[in-house]
Amino acid sequence: MISRLLHPNTHQALRRPFSSSGKHIHEPISPGIRLSTLLCKHLGLSRRQSERMILADRVTLFGKICNSPAFQLRPSPDPNQNSSSAMKLDGKLILGVDKTLKSMYLEQQKSGGEFTAVNETCNEQKKKTNPMMQNTRVWLANKLKGELVTEHDPDGRPSMLQRLIRGGVGESKSKNKSPIHLKPVGRLDMMTEGLMIFTNDGQYARELELPKNHLWRTYRVRVHGRLTPMKMRAMRMGVTARVDDNINVIGDSPVAPSTGKMMKYKGIKVSIERKSPQTGRRQRRNGRDDVRGTNTWLRITCTEGKNRQLRRILGSLGLDVTRLIRVSYGDYDLNTIPPGKAIEVPARAFESMTKKGQLFSDDSKSKKKTKATDEPRSTVEWVNYA
Repeated sequence: MISRLLHPNTHQALRRPFSSSGKHIHEPISPGIRLSTLLCKHLGLSRRQSERMILADRVTLFGKICNSPAFQLRPSPDPNQNSSSAMKLDGKLILGVDKTLKSMYLEQQKSGGEFTAVNETCNEQKKKTNPMMQNTRVWLANKLKGELVTEHDPDGRPSMLQRLIRGGVGESKSKNKSPIHLKPVGRLDMMTEGLMIFTNDGQYARELELPKNHLWRTYRVRVHGRLTPMKMRAMRMGVTARVDDNINVIGDSPVAPSTGKMMKYKGIKVSIERKSPQTGRRQRRNGRDDVRGTNTWLRITCTEGKNRQLRRILGSLGLDVTRLIRVSYGDYDLNTIPPGKAIEVPARAFESMTKKGQLFSDDSKSKKKTKATDEPRSTVEWVNYA
């Protein structure tokens, strides 16, 4: 029962609805369902997979190619219309897509907003409790070292998603429904371990990932090297580090080829948890041996999720990351989840989260500058000792 398409920019419906009666309908039109969101829901794809499929001209609507992921659809008001052959993928019918569209549209009408992955016109709706969160499910998993957060790896490396699915994570509550498509919130590289968040709601995952929302990500990092106050200050102020696209990991330390690309990273919160005195250089001080440790555990909080961000920041300061563990993401904490295990937890609305926002307030920086400039300078007095 696909009725019409909405242009993504103007949000105006076509004059001629896709119906067999040929009548013109002039009632007020509510926002429809994005084509990419519909394919994600019906085919169990990720957002990027559905968008690539649409941009590759593989999807047709009523015999016409539709290559816009933001194209919007709504059910037809004519109950006699047969839309079972409306949508095709690679020339093959997508069966049951009209029923999925109708259920998504009705759910959108009940919530009073759009069922889109990216919605720029729902700022007022975000302030209210979203009824769509009732169907949102969230799993917290403790990622193992050496796993990839991906469904399929061409090199055959271990996949965290495949392991979780085999363990029963993402099973539907009803027996007749197919398994839920798990959507990861962000990514962790192969050598990083710790907290990973999975959900069945692509919109919720996108909301947690957006850099403009400034959700806090906290890590425990073990570094090897000399840590000085100047390096700590540089991490808090921001660092410009070299970006290495092709990184070969040997053991725990990455071996990166030299490239000319540079990237500026924002300041991060960093504190020393403990130092390891067991290993280090033995030095002679005051007539006795003094063992100084070179391994230090840091606790770092940042609001960005760039690729290999912490490894590059610390590497630019001469510190080798020997272990990296994510312990929290927003208000979700790793706590005592065993390594390799996953648990389902209640979904928390983004509006109610407390661990978000800017790490450093601009007022503190401005106060320091004003204090330095407002203090009166003492005059120099010359003393004649002659």
